[in-house]
Formats: sequence, C-alpha cells, structure tokens
Amino acid sequence: MKKTVVLSMSVMLFFCNIVLAQTDSASSQVFSLDQCIKLALEKNATVIGAKNNYRIAKSNVWTGWGAILPQLGSDLGYSRNVKGPAEVTRLNSLGNPYLDTSGVSVTKGYSAGISASQSWSLGGYSYYQIKEINASKYSAYNSYQLTRQEFILSVKQAYFNVLQAKMLLGIQQEAQKSAEEQLKIAQTRYDLGSASFSDVLKAKVQYGDVKLALITAENNVPLAKATLNSIMGQNVDTPLEVEENLTQPAFPYSYEDGLAQAAEANPSVQKTKFDYESAKAQVGMARSSFFPTFSLSGSYSWGNSDFNEIKNIRKMDYNWGLNASLSFNIFENFQRKQNLSYAKVNLNSIKENYRQTQNNVALQVKQAYIGVKQAQESIGLTNDKLQSAKEDLDLVQEKYNLGAASILDLLDSEVSYKQAESDQVQALYNYNLAVAQFEQAIGK
Repeated sequence: MKKTVVLSMSVMLFFCNIVLAQTDSASSQVFSLDQCIKLALEKNATVIGAKNNYRIAKSNVWTGWGAILPQLGSDLGYSRNVKGPAEVTRLNSLGNPYLDTSGVSVTKGYSAGISASQSWSLGGYSYYQIKEINASKYSAYNSYQLTRQEFILSVKQAYFNVLQAKMLLGIQQEAQKSAEEQLKIAQTRYDLGSASFSDVLKAKVQYGDVKLALITAENNVPLAKATLNSIMGQNVDTPLEVEENLTQPAFPYSYEDGLAQAAEANPSVQKTKFDYESAKAQVGMARSSFFPTFSLSGSYSWGNSDFNEIKNIRKMDYNWGLNASLSFNIFENFQRKQNLSYAKVNLNSIKENYRQTQNNVALQVKQAYIGVKQAQESIGLTNDKLQSAKEDLDLVQEKYNLGAASILDLLDSEVSYKQAESDQVQALYNYNLAVAQFEQAIGK
C-alpha cells in the first residue's frame, strides 16, 4: 500500500512538472525583430489610419474616369387612369327622376425609354481631374509608406533597447560574481594576515557599487520590454522575450548608392513629388474654367396602351431626340480668376517644398551614412579596447595572486574591463540603430 501511494504521488508530480513547464514556456513568447514589426504594424492606429486614407484615395480614381463617361438612364413605366361616372338625372318607366351613375372609363398605358447625356469642358477639365486624382492616390500611398517606415524605425529602436538592456544585465551579473569572489578572497587574506583591512573595505565598496549597478540593469530590462510591448500594441506587462543579441550586420551600401535609392524610393520625396504633380493638375483644372463646355444628350422612348406592342418599339409609337449645346461662362464675379491665382500660388509653394524635401532627405542620408561608418569604427575600437582590458585584467589578477599587485590595481582593472564590455554593447547598439536609420532614409 505504501509503495502504491509513493508511486501515485511520483506520477502526479511528474505530470505536474510537465504542465508547469508548458505553462512557463507559453507564458513568455519569444519574438524576433520581424515578428515584433509585423505585430506592431497590425495594431498601430496611426499606420492603420494612413492605410485607410490610401484606400479612400484609390477609390476616388473611379470618380475621375467616371467624369468622362456619359450618364445613362432607362425607364419602364405603367399607368392606369380611372375616370369616375358623371351624375345624370333620368326618368324611370314610371316617370320618376333618378341619378344615373354609370359610365366609368378606364385607360391604361405602358412606356419604356433610354437616355444618355454628357458634358465636356473644351479646356480639358476631365483630363486634368484624372491626373490630379491619380497624383493624390500616389501621394496618399507614399504618406502611408512614410508613416509605416517611421513607425518601423521606432519598433527597431525599442527592440534594440531590449537587446542592449539584456546584454548589459549579463555584464553586470558577471561583474557581481567577480566582485563577490574578490571580496571573499580579500576577506580570506585578511583572516590569514596577508592583507590589510583596507583591502577588505575596498572590495566591499566595489561589491556595493557593482550591486547597485546590477539593480539598475535589472530594472532597465522590464522597462525596455514594457516599452516594446506598448509599441506593439500589447499590455505593458505581457511576458515577452527576444531571441537575438546585438550583432554587426553587413552594410553593403555606398553613399552614392544610398543617395540614388533615396531619390527613387524615399516616401517623403515621392509624396512631395506627387503633391507637385497634383498641384500642376489643379492649375490645369482652374484654367479650363475659362473655356466653353460642350454638352450632348439623347433619348429614345416608346408608349402604348398594349404592352405586347413593345415588340414594335423600333417601328411605331416611339419618340427620339438629340440635343447638343455649347455654353460659355461670361462672368462669375472673378471667381475663376481667383481660383487660378490660388492654384498657381499653391503650385509654387509645393514646388519649393519638393525641392526642400529632396535636400532634407539627402542630408538625412548623409547623416545616417556617417553614423554607420562612425559606429563601425567604434565597434573596431571597442573590440581592441575589450581585448586589451581582458589581457590587463588577467595580468593584474596573476600579479595579485602572487602578491605583486594591490587589490586597488585589481579592482581598477575589473572596472576597466566591465566598462570595455559596456562600451562594446553600446557601439553595437549605435551601429544597429544607425543602419536602421540609413535604411529608412533610402526608403527600404
């Protein structure tokens, strides 16, 4: 009986451990950078709003093309008229008068017809309208892309912040272990009489400083994760893990290639380019109002009291007509002149904005490119600095073990090594962020 109870408890504990393990693994979802970006884009209201504006602009294209097509109409009708009896005084067979209310008449009829009409501005209003609507569509598309790319950059920065915070936390955890070990060694040497109490105090101070830095690093990780969760549209307390570390991705771009690609793909440049095209079309639309309008309309109709006669709709009981007119606007209280002046002023403003945007993007590309190159050099320098600091630490540690170096020398070497590790992480963070900023500048 006792063996059965023990076996049952063992089986229960085994399955409980499996359930707990599955719960822990499912509680914190591991995200890659691409997954974070995808989830964030799906939930961000600003990006969704920009995308919906583009969809509206796309649907407006139909109205432009519809303006050059005729308006068509058709009808099929039925009518029934009943004429009531008239009151007539008559005499019956006995010679007595009475009211005769007979004589109700009913007439009915059927009709069918089709009509078409269209007006054209001889100044090309419809042509310029189509150009303006298409340019507005592409402007809205690039506005959506601009919003999207700016938001992606913010997601990348938040993601890199999490990676940086995790790596710095790992450095501080190792630093705490080292400081704790040095404190034990100093205390042991003091107990054996081979070190002064001052060495112990220095080791305690170092351990306290490292522990305080560790607390800060531990707090930075959940704060960085909460920021990333917020940008992704999740609850800030949602368990989240990232699957990568900061590395040095390849950078296969030259400055000239970046400038060329930015001129073709940067959404800010493209948006202002199509805004300029839209403004030019608006000038054409305003100028077309000074030209006459040509209108054409036609109709064909049929009517008969017998619906079966509709088979003769082209032979009898039909009417058709064709109308053409040319209309001129002679005076509209200078409204056309005002509209044209406004369109020209707007065109000049947008043209200057287009030129300024091109300059701003070129400057953005240059700044981002220099930032990448500077970050690349920083990574090389921090790698050398880290290697040198590691060699110095090992050398001082050996000397300290042999009694040829003071604990202050050892603690200084550890501080230098920890700082070199932190500088390397910071350089990797700066590099990844600079690459992301460059890719945004060139419209990637």
